[in-house]
Amino acid sequence: MYVGKVARTGKITYIEMELSVLVLLLLVPTSLAREDLEGKVFVFPKESNTAHVIIRPTITRPLQDVSVCLRTFSELSRQYSLFSLSTPTYRNAFLIRFQAPTTYTVYINNGILVFKRDSEPLDWSHICVTWDSRTGAVQLWANGKISTTGYIWGQSSIEVKTSVILGQEQGSYGGGFDASQSLVGEISDVHMWDYVLTPEDIQKVISGDLQGNVINWKALVYEMKSDVLLQPINLHLEGKVFVFPHEANTSHVLLRPTITRPLQKVSVCLRSYSDLSRSYTVFSLATPEEEKAFLIKIQPPHTCSVYINQEVTSFKIDSESLRHTCVTWDSDTGVVQLWVNEKLYPEGVSMKASSIAAETSIVLGQEQDSFNASQSLVGEISDIHMWDYVLTTEDIKKVLSGDLHGNVINWLSLHYEIKGDVLVQLKHQRKSVIYLYKAF
Repeated sequence: MYVGKVARTGKITYIEMELSVLVLLLLVPTSLAREDLEGKVFVFPKESNTAHVIIRPTITRPLQDVSVCLRTFSELSRQYSLFSLSTPTYRNAFLIRFQAPTTYTVYINNGILVFKRDSEPLDWSHICVTWDSRTGAVQLWANGKISTTGYIWGQSSIEVKTSVILGQEQGSYGGGFDASQSLVGEISDVHMWDYVLTPEDIQKVISGDLQGNVINWKALVYEMKSDVLLQPINLHLEGKVFVFPHEANTSHVLLRPTITRPLQKVSVCLRSYSDLSRSYTVFSLATPEEEKAFLIKIQPPHTCSVYINQEVTSFKIDSESLRHTCVTWDSDTGVVQLWVNEKLYPEGVSMKASSIAAETSIVLGQEQDSFNASQSLVGEISDIHMWDYVLTTEDIKKVLSGDLHGNVINWLSLHYEIKGDVLVQLKHQRKSVIYLYKAF
């Protein structure tokens, strides 16, 4: 049974997902649209020989160079198709197939290459495949890392007339589906180009700064068939962390909060780890009027600065690499409180009788005045929660024990988007990941 990564909150059951699919099928037998699908994902909830998504690419001439990138998640142990492009001549004109835990098979006009990647924790993968017909070179990139280059000779071009399918492998042009090859899982951020991406291009794709000119996830023409869901990316991240492995001016995480009115009271709690000796930002909330509407900055070894609508309150804190930090602000009194590892520091006062606008941009790992590598976080963040009220001492204890979750941002049901080189890892991998990347 596929539980899913989109809404793994413990409240949605497989039966409820089945009912949702049934309702969608009764109301809309098929869906044809051109949409910006940023922040969304196709969900294939069960094994079938019918559930798939048809993609309408923009192809005006035979393709002699091809690049395809996508994000995917699945718990399957058997093989399944990630991207299937078929032509009347070749059923596997451009096919990407995965066999857990480490094997990718790429077909170009029925020619075949097998790639092995490093085994990684069960989570989202970002995959890119490029092909140059002049040299025959085929490259596979997994999470920004290149595998060994392979070669498929004698394949001059991919013809204009194509059928592009997600979720199934085409046994024949536009059909011939086999349930045992179907995807049970999720696909997002699908892009395709009529040229070979460079290493710099790959990084731009991962950071969201380069979109396909043949298939563009932000302007996608698609048709859903049978029980496929289109959902926002909401992930249950209990037991996981965002890892920022090295200095960068692009790596960050966007959060989508639930804010319906201006905030006059705010509480934010999070866990962070870093052994940086310079200052860095862990939480940055900006509004159209204020770049530092609510910002938490660490200045090692002993200072934590909190900005409320540009006004700063600084606290002297103990020197620690691993912190559970909570900041509260009450506009009625202007009082700002800081808790670090359950210790309350002497309160400050900031921006009495003001409010934070409802239109916000929330970023982890960077400061929003301008993304600057020298201010970026190298380390980890997890367990982020935000409330539209002031937490009490008892509330702080409940947050630490995991018994109180945010009503504005909730780590157990988080809507987020990763930009640049940010990983989602299990907490127990913390030291190995950070130390591994220190060499960069």
